[in-house]
Amino acid sequence: MPDTSGDLNVLSEDPLCAAVYLPNLDVPVIPNERHFIRSHFPAPQIETSTWSLPVTGEVTKFLNLSYDDLINMPSHEVINVMECAGNSRSTMQPPAEGVQWDNGAVSTSAWRGVPVKTVLEQAGLTPAATDVLFEGTDSGTEPHSGGKLIYAMSIPIEKLLDPNTLLAYEMNGETLPKDHGFPIRLVVPGWYGMASVKWLAKIAVMDHPNGGFHEMDYRIFPATDGEHDAVVERVTSLKIKSLISTPAKGDILQPGAHTIKGVAWSGDGHITKVEVSTDDDRSWREAVLEAPSGTYSWQHWEIDWEANNIGHSLIRSRATDSAGNVQPMLATWNFRGYQVNSIHSVPVTIRSCLLYTSDAADE
Repeated sequence: MPDTSGDLNVLSEDPLCAAVYLPNLDVPVIPNERHFIRSHFPAPQIETSTWSLPVTGEVTKFLNLSYDDLINMPSHEVINVMECAGNSRSTMQPPAEGVQWDNGAVSTSAWRGVPVKTVLEQAGLTPAATDVLFEGTDSGTEPHSGGKLIYAMSIPIEKLLDPNTLLAYEMNGETLPKDHGFPIRLVVPGWYGMASVKWLAKIAVMDHPNGGFHEMDYRIFPATDGEHDAVVERVTSLKIKSLISTPAKGDILQPGAHTIKGVAWSGDGHITKVEVSTDDDRSWREAVLEAPSGTYSWQHWEIDWEANNIGHSLIRSRATDSAGNVQPMLATWNFRGYQVNSIHSVPVTIRSCLLYTSDAADE
């Protein structure tokens, strides 16, 4: 069983990339100190006294909003499951390049802030407006970038008119932590986390998608068949997925009654069913599924298991959503290892303490 005594499993210090331990998913929202962190560049030091957020481009009135301006506007809260587009990349075969996340680049938090829609209405959109560029304060270099970059992403206007898309300044009732984008970050619910730009520095309304480095990098580049060009798609909505939080990979369990627990989510609707197999896919049983607590939250599930067969067992989970999507046995391979939503498999061993003690004594 993994050591979960720390808050996060740090994969990279600079920039900071840190995963949640799956046994810590068994809560409605993840505490700030246990929410996964994905940074492309080092976190900038920002003082609210000198910070402001300009809104320019295809608008009828330019704005320059202070931190106080934003926190004094009417606010909204959304509980949102945020998942890195590269979550579970390490499970993809053949290997894909990028941060080698196992399954812990996902968390759910309650975000509070100003709906982007409110700010766009204040600025007034011109008829030419189609997309909005959100530029961060963080900068650095990326593999294949050819030089220094500022993290930026453009989002279609129609997604920003959802009142749940926020300029967030609070996370779980606390001031936004530095590593999560203080003072203001974008939160785009239902989309992978790369869209939720941190440490915002500028908003520019445009008459076309930005098409910058990160926007082009977060695309699905599938393998080709050698005869047809690959269809390249932008990474946007969360794919249906379930994870097993308890037991953990490699756990040694006593024979007898156990409860298997986990979470499931989808960007295309709520989860309607989670099934679990403990016998190498020969049979699947339906788990008890909690009702959705919000449009963009995950749903917990659990199922009782009588583990009486001594030896190794493989526990698997698969989810179905309200749009009819079913979690696949294997996600479609792609060059960057994005949107990996394969059925989650957790190997465990059933072994009595008496047998374990005897084996240890013989060694």
